[in-house]
Amino acid sequence: MCIKKFFGWLCLVVIAAAGFSACHKDDYYIDTGLHNAKYEGTVMDYLENNQYHLFDSLCKVIRLAGMEDIFTNDSITFFAPADTCIKSSVEYLNQQLLLKGKDTVTSLAQLPASFWKKELSLYLFQGVHRLKDYPQIDPLAMQVYGGQYYSSYGGKVMNIGVYFNDVNGVKYAGYRQLMLGYFAGETPPDFLPYLIPVASSDINPYNGIVHVLQYTQKVIYYSSDSDDALTTLLPVYFGFEPYQFVQDALAAGIDYGE
Repeated sequence: MCIKKFFGWLCLVVIAAAGFSACHKDDYYIDTGLHNAKYEGTVMDYLENNQYHLFDSLCKVIRLAGMEDIFTNDSITFFAPADTCIKSSVEYLNQQLLLKGKDTVTSLAQLPASFWKKELSLYLFQGVHRLKDYPQIDPLAMQVYGGQYYSSYGGKVMNIGVYFNDVNGVKYAGYRQLMLGYFAGETPPDFLPYLIPVASSDINPYNGIVHVLQYTQKVIYYSSDSDDALTTLLPVYFGFEPYQFVQDALAAGIDYGE
């Protein structure tokens, strides 16, 4: 329980304490660089042939979930998490398994298709939606700019919006950046505890749109020993909430024979 509360509190610090000053233009290009929006191939082709090999494990997860046909043929919008997000979540799962005296997961195939499909579906939406199609979001002014709630492929409601950065002291006049928001439960809260920025948006394969998510987040916080702001980088977890990822994995069952 303490771990669960810690991660919830930490995510509040990421957004509230930072005031989203973490989203600088420099960060926008760190993960994937500049890209050519048009891609000659399917969404699955794009993920498999990414020149930076960001999605090798993600492609394995898609196949394990039995969703390759969706990524090849359906009209979709996909917020693509990089392999490091999957790695971070599996590492956290293994830490918790060790604390429980259980064997660790050594292969993604040890977790069943139903588990991977549930986690993966959080990032997947029917139809084609570009950055321009989403409303504005400001995590510190949600009642005014609250983004919009959309039903993901598995039915979980997610928040998507465009964050308008400030420039030269002018509010909302800077570059625009997509955000994908997650919350636990079924009722949208007043404040989104998990809001992940997009690193590269509007990549356009034949059958949809891919928005590549950042795989680290900059956290600005204040120590009780100093008035100076401190900065660190935290991983972005596959499934958003690492504690819930563990609970879902344990509920689904781990096949140590794989």
